Amino acid sequence: MQAAKDTFYVTLRDRLAQAYPARTITVAGVTRPALVVVENDQPSITARQKDAFYLEWGDARAVRPAVSKLMAMDCTLTYGSAGTDAIGGLDRGRAVAEMDSELLVICAPFTTEKYDYTGSNRLDLGSTIFWSMPKFQVGQAAPNCIARQASITVYFFPEVNQA
Repeated sequence: MQAAKDTFYVTLRDRLAQAYPARTITVAGVTRPALVVVENDQPSITARQKDAFYLEWGDARAVRPAVSKLMAMDCTLTYGSAGTDAIGGLDRGRAVAEMDSELLVICAPFTTEKYDYTGSNRLDLGSTIFWSMPKFQVGQAAPNCIARQASITVYFFPEVNQA
C-alpha cells in the first residue's frame, strides 16, 4: 500500500510543480510545491498554511475480495484561502475556485505507473494505480478563510514482498 500512496503523492506533487510553479509553501526556509501528506510531514507544517493542499489517507479495502486483488484507498485533500491582501481577502472564493481547477488539472490523467520510492532510486513495480475524479465539498474554514475538501479514491494492486 505504501508504494501506491507514495506514487499518488509524488505524481500530484510533480504535476503541481510543473503546471503551477507559483503554488508553493516555505517550510524551514525551503520552498517546495504546496502539497503536504499530513502523516509523513513535519508537525510544524500541519498547522495548515493557506493556499496549500493537505492530503490525508483513509483505510484501505478490497474492492471485490472474491473476484480480484484490487484494493481501494480513499484520500481527502483539504485546502483553503484567505484571498489576497491587496483587496482585503474579498477574492477568497475565487482563490479557492482556482485551487479547485488546479486540482482537476493535476489529477488528469487519472492513472500512472506505480513505483517503490523507499530506495535512493525509484523502482518500477510493473503495475499502475488509478483514481476517481475528485468529489468536492465545503471544508472547515479558519477565520477569514474559505476552505474546501476533495475526496478521491485511489485503486491499486498490493505489492507482494518476495523473500
